[in-house]
Amino acid sequence: MDHLTTLPLISKQIIMYCGMTIFIMGIIGGLLNIIIFTTLKTFRQTTCAFLLTITTIVNVITLPTTPVVFTLLQGFQIGLKNVSWFCKFHMFTSQWMIIISLISLCLATIDQFLSMSSYRHWSNLRIAQRAILIAILFGFIHSIFVLIYFDVQNGICLIVNPIYAQYLSLFEFPVLFGCLPIAILIIFSTITYIRARNIASRRMNIIRLQRDRQLTAMVLVHAVYKIITALPYTIVFVYTTNRIETNPESIVIDDLITTVTLMITFSSFSVSFENCHYYESIVSFSIFLI
Repeated sequence: MDHLTTLPLISKQIIMYCGMTIFIMGIIGGLLNIIIFTTLKTFRQTTCAFLLTITTIVNVITLPTTPVVFTLLQGFQIGLKNVSWFCKFHMFTSQWMIIISLISLCLATIDQFLSMSSYRHWSNLRIAQRAILIAILFGFIHSIFVLIYFDVQNGICLIVNPIYAQYLSLFEFPVLFGCLPIAILIIFSTITYIRARNIASRRMNIIRLQRDRQLTAMVLVHAVYKIITALPYTIVFVYTTNRIETNPESIVIDDLITTVTLMITFSSFSVSFENCHYYESIVSFSIFLI
């Protein structure tokens, strides 16, 4: 059996098993995160916890609208997107939720940096709520174009406007969903880590110190995980979009790599702070090690 036959089968198996695993783990972990952030008083009073709660809620909503639909379509060959209204609704909802998720995580990382700086007055719950509202409105307006320029042709959900297709391939996926949030997360996570190390030995309320340590660790773990999971697909997407390849064997190899990196990206929506507890402990130890 040659590569043209085996590699698509491998891609299909990866999608089927990884897709459903991501969904189940994401729903369970996401609900646990929401319960923790909304019931514990020490977290309810912080801006960062509010932003992480929004991130988790949006991720839980994203799981059935993006990874699950992709798994059903590509893994189980269930043609959900060959109906025009479903094609538009699915793509619109997916893009809208992803935008909110990325913005809220970036805001959480920025907020944790602000809370440790002389600009801590900007780490304010009211400001965070307004920022999330703006993010929701921005994501909604930006995603309206999906309702216009996505449709079903020959049983396939695709972009019907070449200009919008160029916008997606040259800016939205590589920059808006890739390089821009990755750069923000890298910059502010690094600064936050350095500042956390610098203030670790200062005398402060033990409850606040413990809370800040937990939140800093959570944000850093989530940010690093998002960077690790988003970067490979961003690189692969830019490469495959600009490739000129006619060799069938090379195409199926690229498709397999794309599938693997895409499932890795989807896994970022199922990350649970409870599942990352071990890594948070390592980060906390390294931050507050004297």
